[in-house]
Parts: sequence; C-alpha cells; structure tokens
Amino acid sequence: MNLVDPIFFAPNRVWRRYHGGELLDTFLDPAADGEDGHFPEDWLASTLPADNNGHTQDPEEGLARVLDTAGNPGMLLCDAVATHGEALLGPDHVQRFGTETGMLCKLRDPAVRLPIQCHPDKSLARELFNSDVGRAECWRILETRRIHGEDAYILLGFREGVTREAFAEAVDRQDLPTLASMLHKLVVRPGETYFVPPRMPHALGPGVFALQIQPPADWAIRAERFCGSIELSPEGMWGSLSPRQALDVFAYDGTDQIDLLRRIRPEPLVLQRSDEGYHAELIGSHHTPAFGLWQAEVVGRMKLDLPRGFALVACLAGEGAMHWSNGSREIQTGDYFLQPYAVPWIEYHARGRLGLVICLPPTPDPRD
Repeated sequence: MNLVDPIFFAPNRVWRRYHGGELLDTFLDPAADGEDGHFPEDWLASTLPADNNGHTQDPEEGLARVLDTAGNPGMLLCDAVATHGEALLGPDHVQRFGTETGMLCKLRDPAVRLPIQCHPDKSLARELFNSDVGRAECWRILETRRIHGEDAYILLGFREGVTREAFAEAVDRQDLPTLASMLHKLVVRPGETYFVPPRMPHALGPGVFALQIQPPADWAIRAERFCGSIELSPEGMWGSLSPRQALDVFAYDGTDQIDLLRRIRPEPLVLQRSDEGYHAELIGSHHTPAFGLWQAEVVGRMKLDLPRGFALVACLAGEGAMHWSNGSREIQTGDYFLQPYAVPWIEYHARGRLGLVICLPPTPDPRD
C-alpha cells in the first residue's frame, strides 16, 4: 500500500436486520439492477467490525479492505493504521486518539422504517457503558424513493409535551403508531443535511438513502421490539441496561418543529467560492467535536486543502479527475477514498460538475 496516495477500498456491504439496498446498489454501480435485501449498508473506510450477533456473516464483516495498485483487495485498513498510524492519520490525531480513525461513515438505504432509538452523550457513555465515546450523528440525504406510495421521511426529536411517563407507557405496550406520533415526521429531499445530537430520539424512514457519519461506537437504545421483520432481544433493545436506565437516556426536551429545524438543519458556511465552484462547512466543531462535514461543488478546477490530518472523501455526483503531488486518477459517482496525512491537498478537475462530501475526523473535546 502506498502511503502517499489516496486509498480506495473494496466493497464493504454489511448484513443488517432490516431490508433495503436498492438505491445503494445503483449508486455504487450504475449498471446494476438494484434490489432490496439484507445488505442495505456499505461501511466506508471502517476500522470497526459489525456486530450482528447470530447473523454475523464473516469475522471481518464491517472492516474495510484496501485495494492494491492492481485494484485487488489487499490488507485491512485497521491493520494498516495500526502499523502506519502517523503516516496515514497524522501525528496529532494519533497522539490524541491513537491508531483509530475516530469516526464511522456508512451508506444506508432502508426500505422500511427503522426502530426509534437514541444514543448516549459522553457523560452517559462513561456512566453507563464505561466508554469515553458518546454518539452524535449526521445524515446527508443522497437520494430518496417513494415506498408504498409514501414520500421518504425521518422521525426526529420529541414533539412538545411528550413526557417520559407517556413514552415509557407506549414502549411497554409497543404501541408503534403512538410512539411514531411522539416524534416530528420530516419529509426529506436529496442534498439536505440533518444533525442528530446525542440523546435525541430518531429513526430513518423507508426510502431514505443517506450517508451517515458517527463516532465508532454502537451504543444504541431502541424503543421498539422489531427491526424490520426481526424481533430484537432485550439486549438488542436496551444493550446492557435495564429498561428504566435505558429510557433515561432519551432527552425529553420536546420542541416545536421550527425550533427543532434550527437545531438539526445546519446552515452551510461557505469557505470558498469562485467561477470554479465552491466548498462549504456543513458540520463544524461548534456543532460537535466528534466529526466534521464539508461539501464541495466543482465545475472547473478546484484545489481543496484538508483542515485536519486526514479525511474520507465521497463523490456523490458527476465525474472528472483528481490530482495530488504524487499522482492522479479518474473519479466518478460512487467512488470514495481515504485522503491520508501525506496528501494534504487534492486538485479536482470536473467534467461538467463534481459533487463531493468530505468527512472529517474528531477534534479534541474542550470539555475534557
């Protein structure tokens, strides 16, 4: 593996309890006939194995495998960063976070509504899970489809007046219509970005194809007993917690939809604009220290310098070429790669238009 070039990966489809994947199929391969199944996710540059309990397909499931210079699957990225951490991630990142990327990015394409859930903040992660990793997450909507005649939607945030007692009663009865009605239902469109703070209840709805960014942790509290057609065990719902402890993780701070959107729909901060295109910050350190997110639209030639030691870059639309100090290659919709520390800038040449997102690793939390 060349440490001074962008690093591309073999497909990394992951088994999940729920059905989906049709839009993901055609995003990764436009010639494919998309089909829903139990592999509705692709984990991008992942150093975290997938935990599927009795449904695990392979001991290495979820771990990204690097493509060699001939385009064949080579070593696991987790092994590469364990050996070449500073060269790939940068000395500052390794000093603070060790030889881990510190983030997990997924392409997710559910054909069913996922269970209502939430994730702990850092304080609760320490208290309940003996972990320093809380979990905010972010969804960049890539594409949508109507399923059973309904527009793609998400459930996000409690409505005003929802109490712990009422929510706990609906959870105990598994009254799914009531549970869903307690959250805001938002119809989503491609190009939108949603920030999900820790402890906020949420669920991706059917027909939402999204890029999800999160810390590399899977502390999830699920309020519903079924994920798709598969029944969850108590551990699958509550993890190691009791139902009482788990329900305390939800933040019962419901608000109206206007206030909710101010909180979870970040306004892009344009960092550079010219006749060649623009790039903007969508998620910055003022939102969360856990990750960052940029978007870029290139219509000519644009050089992008990384603000942190490395990044994951995904091409969401168009085609063109990318050039860096050590080489160049073509890029098109569906391509994604790790931009390592040794590649601090890339110049993109669009043929028509290139749409990119740049996923950035964590920064030190000033509260620590």
